[in-house]
Amino acid sequence: MGSRVGAVLAAAMVSVAAQAAEKPNIIVILADDMGVDSVAELNEKLGIKTPHLDKMVKGGISFGDAHSGSAVCTPTRYGVLTGRYAWRSRLKSGIVGKWERPLIEEGRLTLPGMLKEQGYDTACIGKWHLGWNWPKKGGGYTQKQGEIDFTGTIEGGAMGCGFDYYFGDDVPNWPPFVWIENGKMSGVPDTNLKFAAHYGSNNGIGLKGWKLEDVLPEITRRSVKYIDEKAKTDDPFFLYFPMTSPHTPIAPSEQFKGKSGISAYADFLMETDWCVGQVLEAVERNGISENTLVIFTTDNGTSPKAKFEELREKGVELQEHWRGYKADAFEGGHRVPFIAVWPGVIKPGAKSEQTISLVDIMATCADATDYKLPETAAEDSVSLLEVFKDPSVTKPLHEAVICHSITGQFVVRKGRWKILFCPGSGGWSAPKDAQAKKQGLPDWQLYDLVKDPKEINNLVNTNPEVVAELKGILKKYVEQGRSTPGAAQPNHNQQNWWPQLPWQKGE
Repeated sequence: MGSRVGAVLAAAMVSVAAQAAEKPNIIVILADDMGVDSVAELNEKLGIKTPHLDKMVKGGISFGDAHSGSAVCTPTRYGVLTGRYAWRSRLKSGIVGKWERPLIEEGRLTLPGMLKEQGYDTACIGKWHLGWNWPKKGGGYTQKQGEIDFTGTIEGGAMGCGFDYYFGDDVPNWPPFVWIENGKMSGVPDTNLKFAAHYGSNNGIGLKGWKLEDVLPEITRRSVKYIDEKAKTDDPFFLYFPMTSPHTPIAPSEQFKGKSGISAYADFLMETDWCVGQVLEAVERNGISENTLVIFTTDNGTSPKAKFEELREKGVELQEHWRGYKADAFEGGHRVPFIAVWPGVIKPGAKSEQTISLVDIMATCADATDYKLPETAAEDSVSLLEVFKDPSVTKPLHEAVICHSITGQFVVRKGRWKILFCPGSGGWSAPKDAQAKKQGLPDWQLYDLVKDPKEINNLVNTNPEVVAELKGILKKYVEQGRSTPGAAQPNHNQQNWWPQLPWQKGE
């Protein structure tokens, strides 16, 4: 009897291994604070060379109407890894702060968890910024720096949501300035570090001798090493490579300092492109290109730390097509590059104007691996695989896409129409919402992006039926806890006051 059971188990293991071997490797590269106009092939007025990203555009598919779920860091990362808008979580605005607990809910199916179920080896190398359970001296967890046991094991975070391996520095411009590898720090951050103002970094505790310039090269080297190692195995792998650039600290390595001849930011953008090239070269060198899906995108629009006017004076245009920047409800806050390469599946040089969201990555990976998502997961995610295979598909994948500003202001996009449920930018650019109210501007903004891509002519008072439709879509998506077909799901704390929702303002 025992031998028969053993034989059945062995056969099952062989079957799982065979299925895993047929599945594609998946690499998701997420740059930081890099708007859609930051890729030369997508913006002829950029004025900075990005040859490796250009190669991706020419060798794969690029989406011209892709959006991050939020115009700022943490919530977009939540959406990428869960297939769910982050405003459904406890985070209704802003970002996860220093020493904060994990944002991804315990027990929630994630992108790495889904792939791990199918036999994938999973790794996150780079910026996390989704919270950790920081070990407390004497036991338990804490969110106070002075109570943290820096010799202990950091739990939750990347290792708590499906990744087999993590290496990075959590947030590059925040303490602790130390490497974290699988829950252990590379040393006790016992030195108060102060950085020159030009980096744009916070000061704080870290390792003596920590160099901001070393961070991006090291996570790139580790990512390449991971690909080299996993390419030699029979199991498929998933690499999530959340880059630290071109976010602050603006710290190009010695190899790139002065390379652009323009500014440190331009140097850093060139280095970002080079790092993408290192990953692509590793895939090609190991002979796994045909069975590897590589996605490049970014978490939100370009930050004003880039110094737009100074760059413009030197022939660099980072705001060629869209109004606003990081943090904003305007297009410049959340319209991002989205490029996918998968030889044999995606035709070179393909383009699509489908309106998509970064939350779609999870359903796309599920579709690519023949995985059926449960109704309790990826509630806002729609597969892009159909468009990967046939970019001429014009039937909308989404009824509408939702975006979110740093202050939690909602945006609903459907076809040519976009509504902002705020009077100003909802973020950092002028006019901020308080300024807009003082100027007597309407409480909401409606734009026809086909005729008015720069969001100049507010049509909210002349198109009441469109306003009502878009408001109704948002209300439906909130109340159902999802924007895709399926059973209704709960949002965190929905029963309490949620001031950014227009109907809770009595509007």
